[in-house]
Amino acid sequence: MDNERQEERESASLKKASELFSLLEKKQNITVRDDQYDFSTLLDAVRQFRDRRYRFRLIDTGRFDPFELEWISGHGADLYTSDETRSNVHDLEFISAASRKGNAVVSYLINGKWDVGGEEDPTFSDLMNVGRYGAYLHLTNRQQPRDILQVARLAYNCTQSGSWLVYYHHGPLEKSLLELGRNGAWIHMTELSLEGEESQAMIRDIVLSSRSAGSNLVLHWDNGNNFSLLDDIVKAGAVVLLKSPLFDYKSPLKVLEKGIRRKRLDFRAYYLYPSVLP
Repeated sequence: MDNERQEERESASLKKASELFSLLEKKQNITVRDDQYDFSTLLDAVRQFRDRRYRFRLIDTGRFDPFELEWISGHGADLYTSDETRSNVHDLEFISAASRKGNAVVSYLINGKWDVGGEEDPTFSDLMNVGRYGAYLHLTNRQQPRDILQVARLAYNCTQSGSWLVYYHHGPLEKSLLELGRNGAWIHMTELSLEGEESQAMIRDIVLSSRSAGSNLVLHWDNGNNFSLLDDIVKAGAVVLLKSPLFDYKSPLKVLEKGIRRKRLDFRAYYLYPSVLP
């Protein structure tokens, strides 16, 4: 009975590996989790992935040790991990260094706190070091409030090291976001952050401050009706992501929508999927 089960597991593993290698022949990004395949299968697949117009993306669930991730990233796989999966950020320093040799990126999503004294909590100094090694930091204030001026220091540190900090903002706009933009952060938000005259007056300046540093503001627009405001934001140069068509095909504003959809977002400026705000 045990031999039969072992043979079934091996057969299933071979079938999954075959499906993965068949994906290499298609013109598309490949996204897999580290718990779907064994290390040798993933490493072989990454080595054979030669179409650099697309990305081989590995989602870290904590299965592999840092040395194995160094090998996979060093051969060209982008790594997507988080503080929930990999709280020891020192692991990411060497993985990030290896990823640069493979023209890959390491993206680290930070949902929780730092500098709170817990053994598993990263410190601000830890995050600065990870940025210096070239990791792309993705930071959200959905669960934890953030000191934006401290985040701005992280953003500047990343840009000086050749990577970016991507910030997902929830709630009303703050004047400190101007400083964050000036320090090179990519800033994501929805139209819900633009409720109120003060926020609407501030948004254009935030766009311009971000663009002056080589980054941008990414506005996720769903059901907003202030098309005059949207037009101003588009003219300022922001990236706008539409969740649904805005206008009837006969509307003169359809030209605005076409212009919005032509503007592409760099894959390094979002975490896995552009429409998702962590």
